[in-house]
Amino acid sequence: MPDESSARLGGPSPDGRGTGSGRPWDWSEIRRGTPVRVLIDLLQYGVAVVLLILAAVVLVRSFVDFITSLSGYPQTLVSAVDGVLVVIILVDILRTVLTHLEGWSFPFRPFLVIGIIAAVRDILAVSTKLTLSSGGANAGGAAYPQSLVELGTSAGVVLILSVALFLTREQNVEGEGGRDH
Repeated sequence: MPDESSARLGGPSPDGRGTGSGRPWDWSEIRRGTPVRVLIDLLQYGVAVVLLILAAVVLVRSFVDFITSLSGYPQTLVSAVDGVLVVIILVDILRTVLTHLEGWSFPFRPFLVIGIIAAVRDILAVSTKLTLSSGGANAGGAAYPQSLVELGTSAGVVLILSVALFLTREQNVEGEGGRDH
């Protein structure tokens, strides 16, 4: 009976040729180096290359915009910081994709960090909008309460994701501590 249960769970068949289920899309078969695995790897490496190119373009563009547009200094500085935060998010996603490729595991903690960075980026954008519009004619306009709701929501997201990150700090999640063997 152990052969039947291992075949049902995707284990090797008694003849050693793969799964006893006869399904070519079984996860253990995909992990072995089949053409599907090769295609998945190629697609994921393609995603990694695109993320790297996007991060480089955003970083260079943010730097060039900052250097060439010093006239509106506060807005230019905030825009440059926003660009750098986008690069950090892209690089963290890239690192997660590469970690997944190395060990066929899915690290979730980097996504918590990415979420925190994205929420901080939103807080920065909203607070900048409020600061720059406070001297203008629409300082007490209808956008002010909406901005406060956005700030509160982003702050809540940062708090919740930080608590989740704290609670998962001791967990030994496969693939997050290094390459699996």
